[in-house]
Amino acid sequence: MSDFNNAELDLPQQITALREAVEKLDRQVARAGKEQFKANSLAEAQQQNLKTMLDQLRAGEAAREREVAQLREQIDRVGDEVRLELIRQLLPVLDGLDEAISAAESLLAEDERPATLPFGQRLREAWHVLKGAPPSAVSPDERWAAWLHGVEFVRERLLEVLAAEGVQPIAAVGQPFDPNRHHAVEVVAAEATLPAGLIAQETRRGYVYGGAVLRYAEVVVAQ
Repeated sequence: MSDFNNAELDLPQQITALREAVEKLDRQVARAGKEQFKANSLAEAQQQNLKTMLDQLRAGEAAREREVAQLREQIDRVGDEVRLELIRQLLPVLDGLDEAISAAESLLAEDERPATLPFGQRLREAWHVLKGAPPSAVSPDERWAAWLHGVEFVRERLLEVLAAEGVQPIAAVGQPFDPNRHHAVEVVAAEATLPAGLIAQETRRGYVYGGAVLRYAEVVVAQ
């Protein structure tokens, strides 16, 4: 039986026993409070550690995403530089084709007889001439015309390839002189049919790439 129900104890003893029981209960509550505080502190510390680890993982993922994005930008930039360099190397090829076409047109202009061969046969004749094979039984003018059409065909195909990459020729003859796109190499006297400030002749074709000048057009300007 509890000390509080023991009739043999007098009142002071009962009070003392009650005080001791209360003190014992206080100690137990205090120990329980300390344990709960420790548990709460440990739980908070673990939560903080987990939050820190999660933040680190997120930061690491963001850093990796930035690195991947930078790598992609570098790859795209290198690809653009390689593509641009290849385009620059093709421009002299176009210049050579333009010069060949101009020379052939000048030779054909000396003889007014037109080329009467069908287009397909003209290409075949051009291929024979380019390969150095013996010409077929056609006139020299017809062979020159066939060769010219073959070169023009190659030139057009090359221009189509460059156009697919965003390269376009700069308009020149008959256009107003634009120092942002044209480079004047010579001037000629203006005429009624060619007012001052207009381009009379193109000596080397210019090109733009993605809206920017890849090479200025070299022109002769009326003044």
